[in-house]
Amino acid sequence: MAVKESLEAPVLSFMTKGFAKVDVDDSIFQAAEAMARLGATEAIVTRGGSPAGIITERDILYKVVAAGLSPQQAKARDVMSAPLQTIDESAKAAEAIAKMSKLGIRRLVVTSKGEPVGMVTQKAVVAGPRGEHVVLPELASPTSFSCPYCDATMKTREELSKHIDQVHLGPGLLEGDRSKW
Repeated sequence: MAVKESLEAPVLSFMTKGFAKVDVDDSIFQAAEAMARLGATEAIVTRGGSPAGIITERDILYKVVAAGLSPQQAKARDVMSAPLQTIDESAKAAEAIAKMSKLGIRRLVVTSKGEPVGMVTQKAVVAGPRGEHVVLPELASPTSFSCPYCDATMKTREELSKHIDQVHLGPGLLEGDRSKW
């Protein structure tokens, strides 16, 4: 799948439908069991049947295990991240990537008419639908390097560094000679 096509694909193409659900009053041990049963890396936390937050493997590791809390005693409400971050099923993959990046998170709950229908993760979007490899522009290795000062194009980082040093900054600066500065 081409980059443009992959970024324009609906999040449904990257979504998993199965996700664990736990109640806010369930223990972290119960949440981990529910996640393990489904092979999920997260569980949606509900309050009165409505989504209230999310618990991830990292939450359990950092907020429970590393903090020395008892998984049998700690409650989902104490560990969950809230509010739940969602994206509509009609959204494009590019929108999901942008939202996750902006919020500093790795997953979004996909909704249809406000109800959770699945989960989309950064990993799924980068791997592509059905495990295909998708090269995203911001992750691709550059084939050339442009000077930020004059837009000259160089073949290697070393050439660019030498160009900037000699043309824009003056010889020696990048090697540590700060006498001119």
